[in-house]
Amino acid sequence: MANLISVSSAPIAKLGNKKYYDLLGTLEVLKKVFRESAVDGFELQLEPEWDSENPPLTDGQFADWAKVPKYTCEEILTILKREKLPILSVHASRDIGNYLCSNRERDIEKGKRLIYESLSLTRNLGTEVCVFHLWDTWKTKFDLKHLQEVFSETAAQFPKVKASVENIPTHFKRRTPFGLVRLFDYVTLDLRWASQYEELDAFESIIDRIVNVHLCGRLEGEGWVLDRSSFSFYEALDRIRNEWGYSGLSTLEPEGGIHSSCFNNFVIAMRSLRT
Repeated sequence: MANLISVSSAPIAKLGNKKYYDLLGTLEVLKKVFRESAVDGFELQLEPEWDSENPPLTDGQFADWAKVPKYTCEEILTILKREKLPILSVHASRDIGNYLCSNRERDIEKGKRLIYESLSLTRNLGTEVCVFHLWDTWKTKFDLKHLQEVFSETAAQFPKVKASVENIPTHFKRRTPFGLVRLFDYVTLDLRWASQYEELDAFESIIDRIVNVHLCGRLEGEGWVLDRSSFSFYEALDRIRNEWGYSGLSTLEPEGGIHSSCFNNFVIAMRSLRT
């Protein structure tokens, strides 16, 4: 069975000269991309900038948060159903891991609530995969057993959704990203981080638990390039699909300076993922 080809909503907002946190503007770009028949659907990234309670904990600017419209998951669901775009996966807020690894109980409770809301939205969209950044990348120590329990308890309430943990960076002592994600039932393999930690080969041993592959690459001409890596973008893609036999969802995460003038090349490059 051929892999479904998806693209992440946040980075391709630039193709329409939109900001990643501009929900309505991003959806207009997604519709334009989908009309080109270059993808099967999209990974919707839930942005912490849409949270009315507090600014993002990760990589955010207060000035951006203060001016961005706020959306609940219920409002996002209504908008998406109206637009009728194929959402193949949902990427939960990148802040969840920071909340769960906090020393404050109210932060942990918010992290739990965000997990629940993300899984609920995924289910209500009729989508199978939800991706999570499950830990604070800078923490050298956190209660891993508690993290597993919290996540598993919430995920168990949504048996039709594959709650998938991504191999994001970690400073946790004596653990690597692969060493952490292998503890969970479902995994999203991110090529950039697998390259950075030189762990790509390790993921073959858990191929049956990988439900999404984040294909990270910079657009160069009419194809994709993975910079600063011991393997090329297409070499990794061939290995995962043809050598490991992976037939699940593949989600392109464009890196670098993608913008509206690249649109035609972007479409051609997306089609190259099918060959």
